[in-house]
Amino acid sequence: MTGRPWVLTNLRDIASRYRGIILDLFGTVHDGLNPLDGAIDALRMLHRGEIAACLLSNSPRRREDVAARLAQMGFTPDLYGGLVTSGELAFEALSNDANRNLGRRFFHIGPSELSGLFDGSGRERAEGVDQADFLLCTGVSGNKALEDAERVLGNAQARGLVMVCANPDHAVMIGTTRIDCAGTIAAHYERLGGAVLYYGKPRLPAYDRALAVLGLARDHVLAIGDGLETDIVGARRAGIDAALVLTGIHHDQLVNPKTGDVLWGRLARLCSDHERLPDFVMPAFTWGR
Repeated sequence: MTGRPWVLTNLRDIASRYRGIILDLFGTVHDGLNPLDGAIDALRMLHRGEIAACLLSNSPRRREDVAARLAQMGFTPDLYGGLVTSGELAFEALSNDANRNLGRRFFHIGPSELSGLFDGSGRERAEGVDQADFLLCTGVSGNKALEDAERVLGNAQARGLVMVCANPDHAVMIGTTRIDCAGTIAAHYERLGGAVLYYGKPRLPAYDRALAVLGLARDHVLAIGDGLETDIVGARRAGIDAALVLTGIHHDQLVNPKTGDVLWGRLARLCSDHERLPDFVMPAFTWGR
């Protein structure tokens, strides 16, 4: 899209154009702690209108774990038709014989609670990077994560270890706090000369899987998310219409705090750093009245 995106007040304005929705989670339907206002109702209205929804998240967790967390927030399975996570995509890829060349043992970089992502895949955790065949990065641990990982990354790069990144996001909002994600460490590893395998948005296989879940052609689907470099770039690369919501990672950059208006100059500059403009901009993922 070459012109200014179409500004919508809510999802109802365009929902009838599409048969399916690919929907981001963090910053779009919830803030990592609670549902965002109107999000559950919007999904309920999509379901009522027989517009299928596939949730597509860069969460470095298995699908069942994310579904359980969503249900605790009120996003019950009847509200959506499918759920695809970057963690699930990574698990499937590393359970596939085609990726056996990576080796069997991995060193985990990220929160300890995510270290079991590959349980059941036939891979094993290594206690130290010197015993590992490859790296698994699921996120950061603490405020000095990148500093703490520097030695590990340097050793891994010197040994030629490939990093598997199970969350390409660079940052996410948890409540009102910005948290660095695995994509930040993966990008640093690439700058050191290391090789990275990414799973999730904006890579095309993530969208191919979501389209397969929906059972729809891409021209019948709208992707909605809060991240330009993941949700919007990924959807547009995949040939899917894209709507940017302003409730997540770019809110403080793109919304005038006094008027609530979109700061178009900032949006244009931010988009110039990526590849694509969204087709639509919405204040939030809400259905409207």
